[in-house]
Amino acid sequence: MPEATYTWAEMMAISISHEMADGAFGSVGAASHIPAAGLRLAQLTHAPNLSFFCGGSGAMNPKIQRLTESSADYRNLVTSEYHFSLDDVVDFETAMRFDFAFLGGMQIDKHGNLNMAMIGDWHKPKVRGPGTIGLIFLGGFRTSYIYTQHHTPKIFVDKVDFVSGGGWLDGGDARSKVFRPESDGPRRVFTPLGVFDFEPESKRMRLIKVHPWSSVEKIQAATGFELLVADDVQTVGAPGDEELTLLRTQVDRDGVLRRYPAVV
Repeated sequence: MPEATYTWAEMMAISISHEMADGAFGSVGAASHIPAAGLRLAQLTHAPNLSFFCGGSGAMNPKIQRLTESSADYRNLVTSEYHFSLDDVVDFETAMRFDFAFLGGMQIDKHGNLNMAMIGDWHKPKVRGPGTIGLIFLGGFRTSYIYTQHHTPKIFVDKVDFVSGGGWLDGGDARSKVFRPESDGPRRVFTPLGVFDFEPESKRMRLIKVHPWSSVEKIQAATGFELLVADDVQTVGAPGDEELTLLRTQVDRDGVLRRYPAVV
C-alpha cells in the first residue's frame, strides 16, 4: 500500500462530496461532521446550489471553515444563512421537503434498515440506544444516505434487531407497500472501507467502490452478511492535491478529520 497522506475520514468526506448533486436540499443529523464536510466541499466545487440543514443546531448552509464534531454545536449558527426552528424541521420532514438525509445506526442490515433503539432481546437488551430519533422520518425524505465511522460484522448485520428507520425493509417492492411513492430507500452507504449502493431488483446492499487501503475480501470479512459485488467495482483513487487542500483550508482548518487514523 502506498504511503498515506490523508485519513480515511477525509476520504469518506470526499467520497460523499462526489455523490452530491447541485440544487438538492438535504439534512444531516447530530454526529455528522464527516457528511457535513463532504456537503460543504461539494458546495465549494461542483454543487454551489446544494443546500443542507444541520439538524441539531437549526443552521442552514453553515459556511464552516472550522469543522464542528456535532451539527448541534452552536458555532454552526455563526456562519449559517438561516436558523430554522424545530417546528420548521418537522414540517419539512412530514411534507417531504428534503431531497435527502444522512443517517446512521448501531446496526445496519443488508436492505439498509437502521437500528438505534436496542441490541438483543427487547425485554433485556444487551445495548440500549437513544431510540428512533430522526430515523422515524425516513419515509419523509426523497432518498437517504447511510454513513458509519466503523465497519464491523456487529454493525453490518443480516437483519437489525429493531427497525428504527426503514430502508428497503425486506427488499424487493416491500418499501413501496408502506411508504409514499415519492420516498425512495437509501441510495448509498459510506464507510471507512468503501462505498455501496443497493441492487435495483433485490434492494440488497452492493459494493461499488473500494477505498485504496481495503479490498473486496477485507470488506466481506468485516460484514455480517453476504455482500453483492458490482461487476465493475472500482478502487477509489487518492484525493487530488487541489481537492484535499480545499478541504483542509476552507472546510476543516482545525484538522478534525486529520485526527483519525491514516489507515483503517
